[in-house]
Amino acid sequence: MTSANTEFMDTPNYSNQSACSPLPTPKAARLTLSPDQLERIHQATTFRELSQIRQELLDLTPLHSLKRAGELAPFAVIVNLIQDHIIRQGVTLAVMELAKRGVGEPPFPFAFIQFGSGGRCEQALISDQDNGLIYQVPSDADPSTREKALGYFHLLGATIVQGLEEVGYPPCQGNVTCVSLRWRGSIEQWLERLDGWAAHPIWENARYLLLASDARVLWGDSKLFTPVRERFRLLLANNPLLIGRLVSNTLHYRVPLGLFGRIIPEVQGRYRGAINLKYGVYLPIVNCVRHFALANGIFVSSTLERIALIREHGIWPQAFCDEVESHFRQLLGMRLIAPLHWQDGQYTSNSYIKLTELSPDSTVMTRTAMRLAIRLQRMTEKLPSVF
Repeated sequence: MTSANTEFMDTPNYSNQSACSPLPTPKAARLTLSPDQLERIHQATTFRELSQIRQELLDLTPLHSLKRAGELAPFAVIVNLIQDHIIRQGVTLAVMELAKRGVGEPPFPFAFIQFGSGGRCEQALISDQDNGLIYQVPSDADPSTREKALGYFHLLGATIVQGLEEVGYPPCQGNVTCVSLRWRGSIEQWLERLDGWAAHPIWENARYLLLASDARVLWGDSKLFTPVRERFRLLLANNPLLIGRLVSNTLHYRVPLGLFGRIIPEVQGRYRGAINLKYGVYLPIVNCVRHFALANGIFVSSTLERIALIREHGIWPQAFCDEVESHFRQLLGMRLIAPLHWQDGQYTSNSYIKLTELSPDSTVMTRTAMRLAIRLQRMTEKLPSVF
């Protein structure tokens, strides 16, 4: 059993200053990931124990006194490193669980894949599951062997999803988990799946393709997903129709900013006076950066790495890339404090920020980020015609 190869291009390079490197952490902060804490995660033997460790390491207490987006930004990297190690250990425990139950060891090499915010290394403190499995079946395997493998990986997917739910990660409401047959399979099945989605890019299939574009191998052999990513690259090459379908799937998010630059909060319900930070500004930027990356042959999963490569390839001016990166880092930090504004533990509340709880400069930054998101959406609308 091996963890993902951190040198694979899907895994953000945390030593790259222009991509995902952590900013200096405030000295008073206690939200850390030390070698001892890492060892404790890797020594966990049950999902319940892993759940307790997760609650302790992702304690919100250090964030209570922080109001400014710039102060919060460094914690986003730490939080995602913690989440990665906990989820990796969860997969390890699932494999061990099946062995204990007499099901046996994995019959073929496999990899556990993260999609969504987990694939992009952008998870908030409260995060759901978006994951899948890919495995390699020898070309000479007989039908009986293939059938047994299918049964094993079905049980493994169910064990992973159930175990991670116990740890504190609820399954995705859209059923994007490795217990679903759509999100697990052999390399050949994944290639057929990708071809089918691209050949019929209706809204749902375009959504699946976008999810696949954010994929990152978190556990197992990263090379197993390489053929799928390469096929994706070939499908998009010189294909403005497919690029257009992917673009049209994501430009429906409305940025809540009025004509005169006034932020428009919710006017009724329990989120009255708050804004949906996730859908109102964070995802619009994520989607636009993704589209420009894919259309220009950039196939990394992290938004910050995409921005870094867009800058390196000269697709956007350097100053504009710097502006997008700066605002995006601060948005990642602000997403961490949403649970503090509600303290109800609900996944939905993770998206909303109370404007009255923000510092004046964070409010200004949010407004500027919204203007930036609108500008990016207008640029992205024109993207298919460019190709």
